[in-house]
Amino acid sequence: MVAALKIIQVFLLATVKYVLTFPFAILIGLNIKQTIISVTLGGIVGFFFFYHFSGFAIRNFHHFKTFLKKHLPLSIHISYRRLAFWRRKHTGELVFSRRNRFIARFRAKFGLPGIVILSPVILSIPIGAFLLHKYYSKHKFAMPYMVLSILSWTAVFIAFALIFPNLVK
Repeated sequence: MVAALKIIQVFLLATVKYVLTFPFAILIGLNIKQTIISVTLGGIVGFFFFYHFSGFAIRNFHHFKTFLKKHLPLSIHISYRRLAFWRRKHTGELVFSRRNRFIARFRAKFGLPGIVILSPVILSIPIGAFLLHKYYSKHKFAMPYMVLSILSWTAVFIAFALIFPNLVK
């Protein structure tokens, strides 16, 4: 029973932060076979869940935004609109947030291969799935590339475990 709970915990952690899950699974006492299966399945299932959830969120963001406009206090809504309007009016350029600049630079610099390769280890599965759906949903190999990336990172972690067997028990 305890092992099953540990496997479920590792599976759920792998859906969100893939790279931290291998060391965590070893630390809590799972063997290498249980670790590989739960982490790999967690990463793949997490990717598919967040990819499809991102599609739902992107499609329904307009409805959410109008809901917030209706239910936010008028003072918050007006002050936010005035600030954005003032900045656009006086500078003549679009207002970009820090996050939007990071995403634009990342996409321009690395593109689809960068998102696919770096999502499991640096960006995290949910952010990678969102970016993949937002920018590359029409690309027919985007999803298979991401699954292949997750499997490849699993192979890297297995190789690391074989090279350093003392760390894995």
